[in-house]
Amino acid sequence: MTFPHFSSAAGQGGRVVAARIHPNRDVLQSIEEVCIAHGIACGQITTTIGSLKRVALHYVSRLEPDPKLGYTTQLIMEGPFSLLTGQGLVSPAEEPGRLNIHYHAVISGESDVIYGGHIEPGTITLTTLDLFVTEVHGVEIVRGRDPETGVIVTTIQTAA
Repeated sequence: MTFPHFSSAAGQGGRVVAARIHPNRDVLQSIEEVCIAHGIACGQITTTIGSLKRVALHYVSRLEPDPKLGYTTQLIMEGPFSLLTGQGLVSPAEEPGRLNIHYHAVISGESDVIYGGHIEPGTITLTTLDLFVTEVHGVEIVRGRDPETGVIVTTIQTAA
């Protein structure tokens, strides 16, 4: 049976890697380095908590794409912030030896204002970021431009 409105694959969970990312580190770069150090090319970021001194993110802000901005708005803020939760996907990048870290987070700032969205490079840890990544086998996670929407999306397929 074929379902053209989604892509999917069944896989198995592997090792769970736990790490603490130290202060003043770029979050995405550090998550990539942890995964590379442990040989994880495909996985799920299941848990992150901690604190951030700077946040760069974008969030969905329009129903129709802007020709220059697409569907999102970028937000860059200086902290401090509490990282309440974060999760995402780890997949091979187009550049050999690199990984794509697709990571979303919810943070709280001054006066307990809550922010959330897709984390971008330039998001920096304050005191710590505690991270758990679960390795995934039998599934390929591919990030690429969707021909229908024009934005970068995730496609899931059975590993070759």
